[in-house]
Amino acid sequence: MTASESKPLSLVATVICLILALSPAIALAVVWGTLPDVVPAHWSAGSIDRWGSKMEMVVVPAVSFVLSGALLFGARRAQADDEVDFLNWALSERAVMVVASIATSLIGFGSMVGWIMGSLDSSAAAAGEPAALSWQVLGVPAIFLVAGILMALRSLSMPGDDPLLGEQYHAQRIAGASMVVAGALMAVLSALVIPGNMTQLGQAAVAAVDMIFVFLLLRPWLM
Repeated sequence: MTASESKPLSLVATVICLILALSPAIALAVVWGTLPDVVPAHWSAGSIDRWGSKMEMVVVPAVSFVLSGALLFGARRAQADDEVDFLNWALSERAVMVVASIATSLIGFGSMVGWIMGSLDSSAAAAGEPAALSWQVLGVPAIFLVAGILMALRSLSMPGDDPLLGEQYHAQRIAGASMVVAGALMAVLSALVIPGNMTQLGQAAVAAVDMIFVFLLLRPWLM
């Protein structure tokens, strides 16, 4: 193993990723005592169309931390010079995993801040009756998240003495990281922002873009 291969992920990058992974939880903890027990849970065309318990808000920082932490774990296991050919570029596995971890944290933080601001808005003070979350809209994001994490963490079983198969595993983990980011984005848009009649369209657009990327990345092993 060369010095380049053995160089670990820097402490600075690790600390930044961890802080960002915790940022949704920190934001929620800061305002938890000021939040009402019943909060707006979904907006449609600028108006609130679902109310829920503020305990629902805990899901965002919890899921965001698990996803971002898993991607950071993958980045720390990747070697410094692990690269995959993508069109005419060389993608660094470690860089992609770090960027995916940061992007997932920022999606979680942004959604958390938006939800907090909506819950503290004076126009939302007259709370309605809590309604159950429609898990149907989260089905596709859940598939992307689970499949992405499983692909991204395949380093645990990556063969160390087969360069060709090893490159395939690197590509699969990069594809998995992109699926996690896409799944997180779809979940936030579907559960909190997009009106019901736009949910499927929004999910389809994000999924299509990510699937094109995954196909181009894995094409050498699919053809």
